[in-house]
Amino acid sequence: MNDSLQAVQTVQTIMTQAGEVKTKEFSLMEMITHGGAIGTFVMICLFALFVLSLYLFFERFFVIKKFSNKNSGLLNDVRDLIHEGKIEAALDLCKRTHTPEGRILYKGLMRIGKSTRDISDAIENTAQLEIFELEKNVGVLGTISGAAPMLGFLGTVIGMIIAFFATSSQDQASAQMLAGGIYTAMANTAAGLIVGLLAYLFYNILVIKIDRTVYSLQLTAIDFLDILNKPVTQP
Repeated sequence: MNDSLQAVQTVQTIMTQAGEVKTKEFSLMEMITHGGAIGTFVMICLFALFVLSLYLFFERFFVIKKFSNKNSGLLNDVRDLIHEGKIEAALDLCKRTHTPEGRILYKGLMRIGKSTRDISDAIENTAQLEIFELEKNVGVLGTISGAAPMLGFLGTVIGMIIAFFATSSQDQASAQMLAGGIYTAMANTAAGLIVGLLAYLFYNILVIKIDRTVYSLQLTAIDFLDILNKPVTQP
């Protein structure tokens, strides 16, 4: 009778433990803090890189979008004013147009009367300044896309070292102890890859938008030089 009671109690204990294991749920906060001081520091650094990536992406995205708003009628208006001999009016129009296109045309108009080479150099220098303004801090995203996975791998290596050191210092290695170290290491790897992947996507999206804007500025410069070199047709 006593053996039967002990068997029932043993079964109940096993079922209770199994139930406790099943009720354990995944927690993001536990994943961040599970690795101790070093693992937590790595995860905080990765989170900071993630926030910085978001900030840089949206800040640059709206700046580039604002810069790429092209006034389709500006070049035509400038051409008409040049043909009418109203250079001052064309300069005033470009000055009031707060776009890279307007600033490039303004710099070119300021050089009217000089050689085509001088006008082309002035336009090219202004375009380079505009491109530099567009590309500001975009390279940081490229750096984060490479640094975040490496930081995650560093956390992984440190976590594995700590896990194996802890198990080697025990007479009987616990599977739970080893699994906890591997869990911490893999969490750092996953976080680093996610942040790096997002930063890489953000970087390439911005690069594509910048390339389109640069192409548009090049067309504007070419069209402006054609206007200056094209003889005015007399009515």
